[in-house]
Formats: sequence, C-alpha cells, structure tokens
Amino acid sequence: MTSRPVIGISTGSTLVPIVEGQLDAHYAGRAYTAAVAAAGGTPLLLPAVEGRADKLADDYLDIVDGLVLAGGADIEPSFYGGTWTPVQKPEPDRDALERALVLGARERALPVLGVCRGMQMINIAFGGTLHEHIEHEHVEARASGTFADVRLHTLPLEEGSLVEGVLGCREVEVLCMHHQAPDRLGEGLRVTARATDGIVEAVELAEDGFMLGVLWHPEHMQAHGPLQAKLYEGVVRAAREGART
Repeated sequence: MTSRPVIGISTGSTLVPIVEGQLDAHYAGRAYTAAVAAAGGTPLLLPAVEGRADKLADDYLDIVDGLVLAGGADIEPSFYGGTWTPVQKPEPDRDALERALVLGARERALPVLGVCRGMQMINIAFGGTLHEHIEHEHVEARASGTFADVRLHTLPLEEGSLVEGVLGCREVEVLCMHHQAPDRLGEGLRVTARATDGIVEAVELAEDGFMLGVLWHPEHMQAHGPLQAKLYEGVVRAAREGART
C-alpha cells in the first residue's frame, strides 16, 4: 500500500485536432491532476466507455481510494427530468459512469469531491434536480488565466459543515464558471453554502462521511493563495485515512 492514496478523476470526451483530422479522446483539465498530486495523492483518470458504466464503476472503485468528479459539459437533462437542450454536447456515457461512481462510493464509504458539474452530479445521483440555466446576479464577469468569463464572489459557509471544517473559515472567495445549479436537493444531502443571490454552492451528506460538492473551481484558484488547495488536501486525507491495506 502506497502512502499516496489513489484518487480517481472523472473525464470527458472531446475532439483533439491532429494533422490527419480530429482524434476522439478522453480529457481532464490538468489543474485537477496537479491539485491532487500537490495534495499528496496519485491522480488516476477514469474514462467512460459506452454501455459499460456499472461494470467500469465497480472496477474503478476497486482500485481507487477516493474520487474527484471534474467539471465539464452539461449533464444530459433526461438524467434529472429536465427538458432544456444543453448548449454543450451531452455525454450520456460519462453521466452514467459518474452516477454509478457516486452511488458506489457511498456504499463503500469512499471520499468524493465533486467540482461544478461534479457537484451537480452528486445532487442528481441522490435524486435531485438542476436549475437548467441560472447565473449569479450582480457579479461581474471577468477574465482569469485562460478563461474569459468567470465570476469571483464571496461565499458564506455554514457553521459546523464539512466544507467549513475543511477550509477552516466561515467565508471564502470563490471562482465560478457555471450556468446550472442544484434545484431540488437530493435525498440525504444538505446545503452548506449558498450565495447571496440564493444559488446553492455547496452540498454534502447530512450524515457523517466525505461526500462534498462545490459549485466553484478551487483547482483554478491557486494564484489566489493556498486556501482552496485545502479541498483537495481534504479528499486526499480522507482517502488516506480510509485506504485499504
């Protein structure tokens, strides 16, 4: 058993330009793997394969000590009873795999950190729904790094919550890149951070366990200081404490 727990990171699909045309490929933002490695974990990318969600989820959960559900394209509306046509190409194979990973991790008591889309998937996996298009009010869009349209705002955290305990503060500046957010809350979850305009920004299990979803992108806030790295340190620490021997 290595002292560096294995943290599985979910992936999306994209077309990569090559000389001969376009290569259909899996992807995960490099900021996720860098954040996990910096936190003391070994990042392992988890690709979705058509028609194999449940089997792959079981296989992956046999290997990993914890999970990071990464951001990405909109979740297929049929997964939560929605009707809106996504502005981004849906990825039903990824949706099915991530839902199976969330439910399987819950059964095995494996820690999970969901980021943006990943937070939304946690809510959906527990039976929740999404606001299909919602934006922050009175928060100006700005450029940050390689992104042209992000929103920075201050977010209060619920006292005594997992997210407050991991970050060690009652208020945090967050970087948002989303146009969807939880609507009806999934069974067994509780809201532990809500923006001043009412948008749900953090959800976690109502009972003990490390199942935490945040709507912002902590991996893209390293230039703002070390605070946001604590979320990745938290999931890695929980994975190390519960790692199989």
